[in-house]
Amino acid sequence: MKKGILSLAVVAAISFTSCKKDAAQETIDQKVDSTENVVDENMAVVEETVESLEAKIKEATEELSKAVTVEDKQAATKKLNEAKAALATLKGEVTSTAEEVANETQKVANQAKQEVKKVASDAGKKVEEKVTEAKQTVEDIKTSVVKEQNNIKKIGTTVTTDKSKSEPIKNISK
Repeated sequence: MKKGILSLAVVAAISFTSCKKDAAQETIDQKVDSTENVVDENMAVVEETVESLEAKIKEATEELSKAVTVEDKQAATKKLNEAKAALATLKGEVTSTAEEVANETQKVANQAKQEVKKVASDAGKKVEEKVTEAKQTVEDIKTSVVKEQNNIKKIGTTVTTDKSKSEPIKNISK
């Protein structure tokens, strides 16, 4: 019986823990999905911008190679330099954003880790409480059984004593 109660307590605690882990995992998944969506949206914008800047660089390079006058060469060079500068700026922003996303992802992972630790710790405490309660219940049952056994022994002794007293009385009445 003791093993049965302890087994039930452990099964209940494990079930409780697995439910909590699922909730924590769901929170983590939501945060990761949200971050992935933001990254995907930003990547689409970056790809479009990079393609646009590369086209401007190509166009400026062609204009520079076709330029005959000094003014045309200066205008084409200016256009080329502006496009290259914009591309370099974009690369810097992408790098900065990637670092921010990495930091945010690390932060989310650490929070999730802490949540899982807390849930596991809480579940462990609840399991310990249930085991303690089960042990107390087992002790209470043992105490009750011992009391009942003692009561049965007393009744058996009383019946035996009463039988020896009552038999002579029965014999007299016959």
